[in-house]
Amino acid sequence: MNISDKKTYNMTPFDIPLKVHSILINIDNVRERAEEMITAIQDVCWLNELNPIAKHSYEARAQRTIDKLVNDILKKVEDDVTEEFGEFMISASAQDALVEAFDHVKVPLAELLKEKISGNPGFDFHTETSESLIAFGEAKYSGSKNPYRNALEQIKEFIDLKKHNAEVVDLQHFVTPDAVHNQIQGRSAYIAAFSVNSKKANNIISNAFDSDYLKNLKDQEELYLIGVTVND
Repeated sequence: MNISDKKTYNMTPFDIPLKVHSILINIDNVRERAEEMITAIQDVCWLNELNPIAKHSYEARAQRTIDKLVNDILKKVEDDVTEEFGEFMISASAQDALVEAFDHVKVPLAELLKEKISGNPGFDFHTETSESLIAFGEAKYSGSKNPYRNALEQIKEFIDLKKHNAEVVDLQHFVTPDAVHNQIQGRSAYIAAFSVNSKKANNIISNAFDSDYLKNLKDQEELYLIGVTVND
């Protein structure tokens, strides 16, 4: 995985308070990326930072999901990318890119924190920004399209349903008190991460930036657009 481009857009001419950043990621070897994800997912050192009750609970939740992700999804990857693996790959890659490009701190993937092993109706991944905002991420994968619309629409739907607020009860264990305080005060960030199926990846980011789907989020504080190209 490598970052090929990152930008911060100036929204002042549009009279919109939303701050928008973009990252483009290239993945050249799917199997190698799957192996990296297996190593990362199996590293549960984050459990050691929890209080005894939280550790006891999250250890039980995480182990079931780790077994499913590793044995049923990641170890079965050859060259073809399924939608299920694709979304996990985009989530993990977006987190890694945000750490590298914008000094975010990763939160364990949402699937490891929740009761349901797959298909959770909530945000796919989270980070904490350098300004102590919880960033809520939605990942969308397609082998033929550029599903930024799906990611942006899903974010808007989840905000309307207040799912970002509902998740704080879990996230409080993995982010700073300042981030929790900011979230309660209505300050947070959002991440739309999606596959890019185009030789002109920058054009896809521009299309997302200019879309009505992004403008529907103009009242938020900060948004990241992350495009992931799979070259394998």
